[in-house]
Amino acid sequence: MAEVEVRNIRKKFAGGARHVLEDISFKVNDGELVCLLGPSGCGKTTLLRVIAGLETADEGRVLIGGADVTEVTPKDRDIAFVFQSYALYPHLLVRENIAMGLKLRGVPEAECAARVAEAARMLDLGELLERRPAALSGGQRQRVALARSLVRRPKATLLDEPLSNLDAVLRERTRGELRLLFKKAKGTALYVTHDQVEAMTLSDRVVVLDKGRIQQVGTPDDIYHRPANTFVATFLGAPAMSLFKLDEKTTGGIRGEDVELSLTAKEGYEPAKVVLVEPTGPQAVLGLESSFGNLRACWPGSFPRGREQVFIRLPPERLHRFDASSGERLAG
Repeated sequence: MAEVEVRNIRKKFAGGARHVLEDISFKVNDGELVCLLGPSGCGKTTLLRVIAGLETADEGRVLIGGADVTEVTPKDRDIAFVFQSYALYPHLLVRENIAMGLKLRGVPEAECAARVAEAARMLDLGELLERRPAALSGGQRQRVALARSLVRRPKATLLDEPLSNLDAVLRERTRGELRLLFKKAKGTALYVTHDQVEAMTLSDRVVVLDKGRIQQVGTPDDIYHRPANTFVATFLGAPAMSLFKLDEKTTGGIRGEDVELSLTAKEGYEPAKVVLVEPTGPQAVLGLESSFGNLRACWPGSFPRGREQVFIRLPPERLHRFDASSGERLAG
């Protein structure tokens, strides 16, 4: 495995009004799993395709293992690409699908069989090797696609929304399997998703993109607890961070779990009107109207039915502060 680095990548499609990628620079360290996170259309997949060599950047460089591969063809970059659609050959057995890339590279038959067996053990595919893709579930097909990339032992693996076609239960289970898999394989991976839960649970670090620009790079904990700007603050979190005016120059923000709630009046608390209750099982998310504006707050367990008022306190140490003009996080 090897590190992957992009330097000052810029990309505009013909006829486009703006760059889909604007001065993108970051590094994925050897053995690290980094998620590219952002809304649809922010440039995530385009960036992945530039790294793979499937798209050409207007400016900037791509380095893999320290070598500049900007002008190198996709097949010679020694990276694996796992697509959202799995891209399995329907007429081939699972064993043959996994081995296809090795055979195209002239890997000897004995080594090919050994690598396929190793990947099958790692991904629990042993009983599926003699089946065809049509006989597999969505999760099984995804594991086959991953096995096909891993048997190549590439310098890095690029994954484009690989779990998006799975139902919620299977997605959660496969997400955990993926994390364990890459830790076991010690693989370098860049993983594209618009799902914040995937990004927060899978990654060593997250690169947050919006409108073709990097908004923040950091660990999941850094990005959640110390968002760099109001976009990051409101994009991550369920419920999203509530923003409100502190003064003419400052926008305040608070996470729903940091709003202190009471059913009775207390010193330092003020009343808020309950306009929405969203039960989620372990907690209820409340929509509140308050002197701060509209807030979202988390009530543990079930919220009392018919209750129209609560009392709230926003602990000063839990407040986030952003520049009202730029949206950038303020120091302190």
